[in-house]
Amino acid sequence: MTGKAKDMVIARRAITFFNQHSPEWTHPYAYNGRGTLHTSGCGIFALCHGIQWLTGMVQDPCALADFSCAHGGRGDDGTDRPALLQALEDTGEAASFGFRYNGDGLRNDLDALHDLLLTKQGIALCNLRPGHIVVLVDARIRQGAIELLAIDSATESASERVRNHVTEVVPGTEIVSDVCNDAGLKVGETVSYAAYWVDGHTPMDFNLLHKK
Repeated sequence: MTGKAKDMVIARRAITFFNQHSPEWTHPYAYNGRGTLHTSGCGIFALCHGIQWLTGMVQDPCALADFSCAHGGRGDDGTDRPALLQALEDTGEAASFGFRYNGDGLRNDLDALHDLLLTKQGIALCNLRPGHIVVLVDARIRQGAIELLAIDSATESASERVRNHVTEVVPGTEIVSDVCNDAGLKVGETVSYAAYWVDGHTPMDFNLLHKK
């Protein structure tokens, strides 16, 4: 089984990928006393991957989770992205992480998203399906259609909730996970991908992070 982190090359950039599947992510990310980075940290991991894309700097997810909890960024269903991003902007941390957040909350303006990514002027945190956050880092036009590059801490490329929107997986980003039955017995393994391209109309509820 792939461990907590794995070094990868994604679109010619070196990325330390944080694998949310790993049960070793026991650091608390709690709401009402419950939750860890393993169970609830997709927004934190997505932001860490995005910062690496912008700056090359590897962040500590545990420190970012603590910041989020201390500044109202941990909500009942995971990360409250507008609250966390606004706190990062207000404290000056966003600038140190290589981005500017305009305080515009969750958006569904696909033209604005496509323009940001096609012109290489920033990245976006988004949902490809309800309840899970990934980061979009690049865009391309292929056969006349726009496609977006996602880095996904839960590697949902093969999930029935996402797979029909996937247009290509990125070789070298494979993650191996154990499959266990209800009794906790390992009965197999799965291989999924940490980075993959999706149809440009898939994202919803996105936050635009503008490159500094």
